[in-house]
Amino acid sequence: MSQAQRTLQVALIGCGQIADAHLQEIAKLPCARVVAVCDRHLDLAQQAAARFGIRAVYDDHLQLLDEVRPDVVHVTTPAPTHRPLAIDVLERGSHVYVEKPLALDVSEVDEIIATARAADRLVCVGHDQLFDPAWLECRNRIATGEIGPVYHVESVLGYPLSGQFGALVASDPYHWVRRLPGGLFHNTVSHPLYRITEFLPDAEPIVAAHWFARGDAAFPTELRVHLRGRDVTGSLLFDTGIAAQRITRVYGARGCLTVDLDAQSVSLHRNPRLPGAFGRIETPWRDWRQAGRRLRRNIGRFVRSDLHYFAGMRGLFQAFYNSILTNGAPPILCGELRRVTQILDTIFAECRDEASIADMNDGAPQVIESAAACMPS
Repeated sequence: MSQAQRTLQVALIGCGQIADAHLQEIAKLPCARVVAVCDRHLDLAQQAAARFGIRAVYDDHLQLLDEVRPDVVHVTTPAPTHRPLAIDVLERGSHVYVEKPLALDVSEVDEIIATARAADRLVCVGHDQLFDPAWLECRNRIATGEIGPVYHVESVLGYPLSGQFGALVASDPYHWVRRLPGGLFHNTVSHPLYRITEFLPDAEPIVAAHWFARGDAAFPTELRVHLRGRDVTGSLLFDTGIAAQRITRVYGARGCLTVDLDAQSVSLHRNPRLPGAFGRIETPWRDWRQAGRRLRRNIGRFVRSDLHYFAGMRGLFQAFYNSILTNGAPPILCGELRRVTQILDTIFAECRDEASIADMNDGAPQVIESAAACMPS
């Protein structure tokens, strides 16, 4: 059997909420098989193993790595544990896929990348929305020149705190998410950010960012960011007061593409070609025709059982596994992992600086807890 034809042995560390999505999508790929799961709470690992028919169960990740020796390990634990776990995985000879964010800051990312290079192993981070079918369609349409050169990207993440995870974070002042350097945003904002950096290639764009609390929230819940590169600008909105949504608008010289990842749709908006009042008919007519095509496409995908929330995750897994099997480059290069993390660091530093100035003016200095306080006991 050739290297490209073999089945990768996969293990997963961390059997919390997102783990089921990983196990579900890996099971759809013929090139990989999950052989072990691990969680420091053994009952969680046992429950995940029972749901997905996995034999090996551990509550010690080092024991798993030494006994199973998997080809690939997925790390789906809280962000403060990503660096030490990824390094343990790499040093013991496995490739590693880490849920976003890859680490708490760029210095930790540098450690992970250096360890991967020394071990000759690959690292991948969960930027799965870049592999969502709707996003791939948007990317392809831009590549054909449909909207001309890209000049601005607007990325929105609606994150109501009434959701299951949001409510848990809001109700617990000691929740690990609340203690991250970027607080609530650190755990999720990489998604809307990398949808901008996809088209904004600058290593160090100019960043203007601020966060604030909505209503009587005891911690920052809203984030506004503006990015300015040499040729492209970007705006990021993280808002807990709007419905859950993942929408990106990419503006070019000849029009705009709107990507709605939840509706699995890509819409083109451009100026009407017909003059005067005729243009006011042309635009809704064009929108209606686009809506019809999107409806037919999504009905077809539904019939084929191909309309899935985590389709991008499966696509990224497949691309990462292919790079392992073919000794190729990973789907997200190390330089990009570092660049996105560095921009995140800049965003959070900008927000903390602004918050500190505001707090000094109010006479109530803000306490920023260290990342070390986030580590599970």
